[in-house]
Amino acid sequence: MRAGATSLVLLMAFSTEFVNAIEQPEFELIEEVGELEIRKYQPQILARTLVTGSFSESGNQGFRRLAGYIFGGNVQDQKIAMTAPVGLQSHDETATESQYWITFNMPGKYAVDELPVPNDNRIEIIEVPERYLAVLRYKGNWSEERYRIHEAQLLSLIDKDAFWIKQGDPSWSRYNPPIMPSFMRTNEVAIEVSPATQEEN
Repeated sequence: MRAGATSLVLLMAFSTEFVNAIEQPEFELIEEVGELEIRKYQPQILARTLVTGSFSESGNQGFRRLAGYIFGGNVQDQKIAMTAPVGLQSHDETATESQYWITFNMPGKYAVDELPVPNDNRIEIIEVPERYLAVLRYKGNWSEERYRIHEAQLLSLIDKDAFWIKQGDPSWSRYNPPIMPSFMRTNEVAIEVSPATQEEN
């Protein structure tokens, strides 16, 4: 099957599956200051793949690769329910070129050793511990320019917050399928944070 036809099949399957994509990672809202939220997330299991390319190319390529995995591209030929967000993208901190991790959250019913093994060895299954994320939600298209505007806004808000310290690089989450009109799409930019320690008097 040609690449274009494969992408169309995945898009159609994805659009159908998304109707039932109601599961999202569990979190506790710790603090809300204006548009900024500090969330405490429970441990999560993720499927992720490292892609080299531009911001938009990496997101599209990684999405297709991971969508193939959950739609049966694994040694058990097993389908895995789609969750939201439908794609998380973050820069690889160790990269010397344009490389991005593209990530899908796995349904909460699975343990790491219960998930089917991907046919594509570029996909890995990992578990992340409980963590705090600073999150800024916004509406609109998936352009890198729009993402960068909100990334800068998020980092500025955290730098002004004396109670939280940013860790690592920001990530970008998309909550809607590609068929959703761009002005209706919900997106989030987030970064891991840790509580600032109080200096002893």
